[in-house]
Amino acid sequence: MLRIFENIKQNQFAKNVSVLASGTIIVQGISILLSPVLSRLYTPEDYGLLAVFISCISVLIVIGSFRYELAILIPKESAEANALLILSIGINIIFAAVIFVLTLIFNSSLSVLLGNEKISFWLYFIAPVFLASGISQSLTSWYNRNKNYKLISGVRIYQSSINSVFSLGLGFLKFNSVGLIVSQIVSQILSSMYIIKRSALSLRQFSFSIPELKKTAKKHIEFPAYSLPSALLDVFSINSVIFLLNYFFTESVTGAYSFSLRILTLPTVVIGAAIGQVFYQKISEAYSNNEKITTSIFKTWKVLFIIGIVPAITIFFFGEQLFDFIFGSKWAVAGEVSSYLCILTLVNFVSSPTSSAMIVLKKQKIVLIVNVITFIYRPLAIMYGYYTDNFLNGIILYVVLEIIQIFFYNFFLLRSAARSDSELNTTRNNKNGTGL
Repeated sequence: MLRIFENIKQNQFAKNVSVLASGTIIVQGISILLSPVLSRLYTPEDYGLLAVFISCISVLIVIGSFRYELAILIPKESAEANALLILSIGINIIFAAVIFVLTLIFNSSLSVLLGNEKISFWLYFIAPVFLASGISQSLTSWYNRNKNYKLISGVRIYQSSINSVFSLGLGFLKFNSVGLIVSQIVSQILSSMYIIKRSALSLRQFSFSIPELKKTAKKHIEFPAYSLPSALLDVFSINSVIFLLNYFFTESVTGAYSFSLRILTLPTVVIGAAIGQVFYQKISEAYSNNEKITTSIFKTWKVLFIIGIVPAITIFFFGEQLFDFIFGSKWAVAGEVSSYLCILTLVNFVSSPTSSAMIVLKKQKIVLIVNVITFIYRPLAIMYGYYTDNFLNGIILYVVLEIIQIFFYNFFLLRSAARSDSELNTTRNNKNGTGL
């Protein structure tokens, strides 16, 4: 282990990760310290309503730019990457307008569909938050391509700080669920305005034409054709857990699940997301330069497993007691949920940052097939909990099926990466044999 951390000091990949993660670690550290306070200011019901609101945004944001923001890192030419950025932002703006109109017309119907009338008022804010999130997401990909990790980290610090301050202040003022949702809205919009302001000068210098954007969109058509439906199925099926818990059970159950997931995924937010962004940039660059990628995947898994295994074991055995002691007695159910979810979050923590390799290897069809399967079993797992009259049965089945799916996904990932490396060796041997 000491050797691993010694290598970090000399490894450019690790340095880039540290830049992205360092600021977020500080902010999330504050978030962790505030969690015992917030858990006493807000109830599981409050977090349940917040979870439904965030899930709505999470599902919609996937279609926000037709996944063209992921393609920004791939082109060798900067002009093409800039065109993809403009294309992504343009599609986001169009969809935001459509979503706003739909929430105005079908507000009542959507509230009934979501199984929660309290969400009705907040549906009007989905469009502006969607727009802010989409633009920020596209610009983050662009800065990731340009290796401006300090700015990406700064935006995360800014957003998380605003969210923490507003949640705490409104909680003390007894705003209940309003405080949590307002904090989410304000932090997302202000952080988006911050990154737009920092990007304004660069964006003004871009030159593009509609025919050029059409040509670029057509060249990267695999992203809306395969990555979009695949990602939409994946994110909808993931958030269907929130929607169905809210629909079949109670806001309190939904809140317990979402709070548990929020606490357990902090390492993923802090470390995994940072590693994932840098890994995607590195592996995209390596693939474009005809370099091997399998070794990078294994190294990333090894480091993340070492980091995540001890906390996961601790929560598995003492989750209920820890949540009861740290967050208060009303969160004991969340602690019980965490005892099962911690296994899944460990597996996700290890494998999620490298999942983008499938995009680089252009295996979106495999990802689509996997996500069709997850789209089927995730809702069925929660429905099983409903029919057995115990939501924990649904959570346990969900965890088991999800881990099996992740192992199969990574099997196909490794096979594709190994095949790519093998083809690269063959090409090099042929060149050497012909004296090229």
